[in-house]
Parts: sequence; structure tokens; C-alpha cells
Amino acid sequence: MAGSYRNFALLFLGPPRVLMDEEDATGSITAKHLGLVAYLASAAPEPQPRNRVAGIFWSEKSDEASRYRLRHALWELRRTVGDALLSSDHRSCWLCLDDGVKVDILDFKAGCALLDSGAAGIEDLRKAVDLYRGDLLDGLTVREAPLFDEWLLTERERLQLLYLEGLWQLSKAQTAAGDLDGAVQTLNRLVEADPLRERSYRAIMGVHLLQGDRTAALRVYERCAAVLQNELGVSPSPATEQVRQAACRDSNASVEADLERAHRLFGDGRSREAWSICSAIEATAGDPAIISQAVLLRAEIAIAEGRQSESLGLVRAARQALGRFAQSMRSGPGPG
Repeated sequence: MAGSYRNFALLFLGPPRVLMDEEDATGSITAKHLGLVAYLASAAPEPQPRNRVAGIFWSEKSDEASRYRLRHALWELRRTVGDALLSSDHRSCWLCLDDGVKVDILDFKAGCALLDSGAAGIEDLRKAVDLYRGDLLDGLTVREAPLFDEWLLTERERLQLLYLEGLWQLSKAQTAAGDLDGAVQTLNRLVEADPLRERSYRAIMGVHLLQGDRTAALRVYERCAAVLQNELGVSPSPATEQVRQAACRDSNASVEADLERAHRLFGDGRSREAWSICSAIEATAGDPAIISQAVLLRAEIAIAEGRQSESLGLVRAARQALGRFAQSMRSGPGPG
């Protein structure tokens, strides 16, 4: 088998996979050996000193024993993957890179490096973030290798930050290009990856406002407020509150026009249409004062149609909405 494989795909972002000529060989490689290949892949193309690698994976052994374990590990890996992927000499070991070897970590880093140079386009960024299937070596447990665990934790955090920044820059590029639906999808991925990053919610709200969808923007605010309260016990910051207020102002202007139209329809005897508009306002409006006006108009319609008991229930609902409005005016926005 040795030396018979020519094409390799090393997928370490997310659950690790090793493909050799498109055949999945992951199951034939031990957890520690997968960690070893991933460590060398992350450092590629730079050779890694044998003493350092042996110390990282077999730190609890003596120097002589750890070096022996490394020699044996490299020998076993070559039996599985052949000689084309791994190489070593008496001082170092390294991953061999050529056109037949694809490593998602390296491609991801290269794509994100374009951020610093300012050369990344939308497609470059999309390809880079799509390589990130999950945390580095997600689900892999390497026993008796505490120094490897430390390296893995640090490397995971570094790659996570690259991923988050890549998503942020992609969303900005999509927004600038007018791909607002794409920007919303990207920002939702960002929120999923880091639900406590408040600026992501503000960005989604801003894109929704560009789309003219005030209701969607307010829903995002409520989602943000719930997450922050449940996880941190805090309210959205003043910056987020300002975006919410902007959404409410624009939304209220539209809703007030709808409410005026409902009044005109009721005056023209078109009660059913007026009733439908008021019901829609109650379902989507963010201002309790406007909601109460819509409920009261429905109460008037119920009276006009002889439904007295229903009208009384609607008046009580309007009073409740006004009570919530008064409470919100007293409490004001939460702290940042």
C-alpha cells in the first residue's frame, strides 16, 4: 500500500477526515495519529523539530521514550497513508505539500489572509468561510497529551476568530454590493457562531431596514434582547437601542398610515376590510399606543355590528395595551 496514493484531502475543520484518492481512511488512523497529522498540517510547509513534536504528544514519557513513540507513529502512518504525504529526517518531520494534497486549514488561512491585504473579494471570502465546517478537530480526544490539548485550544480559538472576522467582512462586502439577502444569511451564520456579539444583531437589523422590513428588524432586536438577558443578565446596549428606535419610528409611520386607511374604510362602510387591517397592525406593530388604537377601532366595528360583548373584551384589551405603553415610558430603555 505504501506510496500507492497520490491525492489527499485532509479535512480538520470540524470532525476530522482523511481522504486518500477520495477514499475515507479516517477510521484506520488512531486519534493521536490524527492529531499528529493535523499538527504537522497546521505548521506546513515548515518542518517541525522531532524533539518538539515528541514532547507535545508524549510529554509524560522520557525523552528517549517520546522520541521512540514518534518514530513508531510516523512508521505506522506511512504504512497507512504511504510515503507521499509524510516525510522526516533525523532532526525534523513535516507534511509534504504538492498539487495532490489539499489541506482545509491551509486553504482557510490563505483565504483569510487576503483580509489583511485588502485583496479579498466576495467569492474569495465565501470560499474561505465555507471551508470552516466547525472547530478544529471537533470531537477528537487525544489521551495523555496535555501539551497537545493546550495547543489545540489555542489554535481553535485563533481559527474561530479568523472565521468570525471572515463572516463579518463577507457581510459588509455583500451589503455594499447590494446582495442584502446574502448579507442577512451571512450575519445569521455569524450570530449562530457567536450569539453574544451584539454588533452582529445590529448589522442584521440595519440590513433589514435597508430592505424596508421594519418588522424583521424588530424581531432581531427581540432575539438579541432575549439572548443577552438569558446568557448575561443584561439589556441591549444604547447603540442597539438606537437602531430599534429607528425601526420603530419608520415602522410606526407606515402603521399609522394603515390605521388612517382603516378608519376611512370603516367610515365608508367597508368594516370587514378595516377589521383585517387592524388585526394585521396588532400582530406586527411595536408601539403599544398604536396597537391600542387598532383594538379600539375593532371595538367600534363590533359595536356597529351589534356584537356588544365582543366590543367590551376589545376595550379591555386596548386598556391593557395602553398599560404596557405607560410602563414602557416609565422604565425607558435598558442599560448598555
